[in-house]
Amino acid sequence: CMSCTGVHAWCGPCAVKAHRNLPFHKVQRWNGTHYQATSLMDLGFLWHVGHGGGPCPQAQENPNPEESSRSQMTIVHTEGIFIPEVSWCSCPGSDPIDLHISLLRERLFPTSISKPKTAFTFEVLNHFLIDALECKTSAMSFYQKLKRFTNNAFPDRVPVESHLPSICY
Repeated sequence: CMSCTGVHAWCGPCAVKAHRNLPFHKVQRWNGTHYQATSLMDLGFLWHVGHGGGPCPQAQENPNPEESSRSQMTIVHTEGIFIPEVSWCSCPGSDPIDLHISLLRERLFPTSISKPKTAFTFEVLNHFLIDALECKTSAMSFYQKLKRFTNNAFPDRVPVESHLPSICY
């Protein structure tokens, strides 16, 4: 993990387990000759929203959870742009209409109240505020910086480019 302090050499499942509550860390995988950038999502990471990062007990009782309890989201963070698979709480009393509330509890600001597909971490919003106030950084320039953090060699290959800039204006 490039974001954790210290030296770590985990297998894929151990890296996922160690990052249960750190879904936006950048990781690398040994490919036999060198370390290559990968993501926790590529290692099988499933982000459980609610229950302290653990799986929903209701989902554990039902081995075939409904498709509505899982979805992919675009998350914009200071480390870059991530597209994790999210497992939502399906406990009795939890309402799929209130996904935006679940995101706010996870310190994520959703771009929509109904069926959010994109969210910004509070951390990235704070960074943008300081950049805008102190450095006069525009929203588009800040987004370009995040694309570089995501894929410095090929920032135009960041998969969310087609819909995210319209949110930033």
